[in-house]
Amino acid sequence: MKKYAVIDIGGTMIKYGLVDHQGKLLKKNEMDTAAELGGPGILQKVVAIIDSFQEEQTLSGICLSSAGMVDPDKGKIFYSGPAIPNYAGTQFKQIIEEKYNLPCEIENDVNCAGLAEVLSGNAKGSKVTLC
Repeated sequence: MKKYAVIDIGGTMIKYGLVDHQGKLLKKNEMDTAAELGGPGILQKVVAIIDSFQEEQTLSGICLSSAGMVDPDKGKIFYSGPAIPNYAGTQFKQIIEEKYNLPCEIENDVNCAGLAEVLSGNAKGSKVTLC
């Protein structure tokens, strides 16, 4: 069974878990973002989360949702407000794929929330959904 690390980086909390290939949540947890540490500090926390999952099982990929403006094609943050200093320019996809030799995808957290509602939440089956 394929397993994926899923990590939601918010301004106050990082929520993370492990899902299987069908999207079933197998584990979940959260920690303070410590946004004042900026992009490098958040990246360190994300790496620590992935490392902890890697100790327990083999991952097939990493999925990130993040606050800020995300370029999903380049896999990096291209703009962030002052609440998270030095976050713009953080290249999650490149760094994670090189470190773990696993596929990594990143998208804006609001886009991820909307997609989740359409696929499995209150908006499932609706023709038009706004988030």
